[in-house]
Amino acid sequence: MDNNELNTPETVIEEKNGKNGKRSNKTLIVLLALLAISVFYSAVQTIYIYKLNTGLKGLNSYVTAGTEASDEQEARIEHQAASADDLAEPWFSLEDASAVSSPDKTRLTTTEIVDLVSPATLSINLMANTSGGVQKAAAGTGFIITEDGYIVTNQHVIESAQQDPETYFVTVNLPGQDEPVKAKIVGSDVQTDVAVLKVDTEEKLPYVTLGSSSDLRPGELVVAIGNALGTLDDTVTVGVVSALDRDINKDGYKIKVIQTDAAINSGNSGGPLINSFGEVVGITNAKMVTSTSEGLGFAISIDYVKGIIESIINYGKVINRPYLGLSVSLVEENAYFGAVPGVYCAGIVEEGPAYQGGIRIGDLISSMDGVEITKTDDIIDIRDKHAVGDTVPVVVIRDGKKMELTLTIGDSADYEGCETVTATTSRSEDDG
Repeated sequence: MDNNELNTPETVIEEKNGKNGKRSNKTLIVLLALLAISVFYSAVQTIYIYKLNTGLKGLNSYVTAGTEASDEQEARIEHQAASADDLAEPWFSLEDASAVSSPDKTRLTTTEIVDLVSPATLSINLMANTSGGVQKAAAGTGFIITEDGYIVTNQHVIESAQQDPETYFVTVNLPGQDEPVKAKIVGSDVQTDVAVLKVDTEEKLPYVTLGSSSDLRPGELVVAIGNALGTLDDTVTVGVVSALDRDINKDGYKIKVIQTDAAINSGNSGGPLINSFGEVVGITNAKMVTSTSEGLGFAISIDYVKGIIESIINYGKVINRPYLGLSVSLVEENAYFGAVPGVYCAGIVEEGPAYQGGIRIGDLISSMDGVEITKTDDIIDIRDKHAVGDTVPVVVIRDGKKMELTLTIGDSADYEGCETVTATTSRSEDDG
């Protein structure tokens, strides 16, 4: 029997059915295995979630409301509570670290300082008469120093009202009053940027206590209160004294200022800088703040201007302040071909002390009061060491010749409004 006889159609069909049956059995086994794995995984996942919900695994926060904590959980909670109890009492705060103590004074918290000084801190408005009516042209800050209404602020805040009183006037927002009150300008001082205002009131006003800026220490807590940006009155900022006795030259006069990192913004001008005892130790000055720096604010030292404030209230101007009536400029070594280095008279007030003493524009000031002059500040320092009426020897060089002169220190109050005559139309930065 050959092979063709064995492979009948019936035989072929049976072989195919056998193969298909084997394939079906394998597929069923695979499906059953996958189903078993899926069931097992679901069971494991269900058990794990149950343990999380009952706190057997995971964080204590998984314990559901109404579920009793296990012994393991309770032990863990007790351990955490014991650890919290073992922590030391908090010992450090920035306010305590930067505040100072005094046996004679009570140190205040920041909120107590604000409660004490804020009622005596005012928003000051520079108002303008315009064709459209009265409008606010600028704003600043001030603080009351007497119960009958004397107020201190910066001169630049009210400068326009002094220069053009027909167009501008000043109002203040007194505590407890809804409407601003017009204020009179008692006087001001350009050289120290201080002004004094007065309001007429029958009520006794809250007022600040003036402290001593000479008692301040770098790192000491200070608080500034002011009308930030001219719209945010009673803004409180806190910082420390960054440095003391910084010198800023203004119109030939050195202003002693306090440097602080308390935020000083436009509108803060004229506001109080306050120490840990609630005393005003400085007058904030936003004009001294540079736009390219951060944490760099300045306040005029109150010790430096107490006499200025008293003089303005008593006389309407500053008296008995030494005055020379000249402006000077420094020529550096090799500034130009043939330059002779030194401090030169660049401008002079006609009939002023320097002019009457014989100094003229172009003179090289060699020495003053026996001290060699090498920089412009030397002249300012010598002048400020003398009182009005003192005589000072001066040596100048004019056209190559040395000349010995004597000038008498004048009173700045006698020369208010006098112009400095210069060799050019520009004015030197150091006037005396």
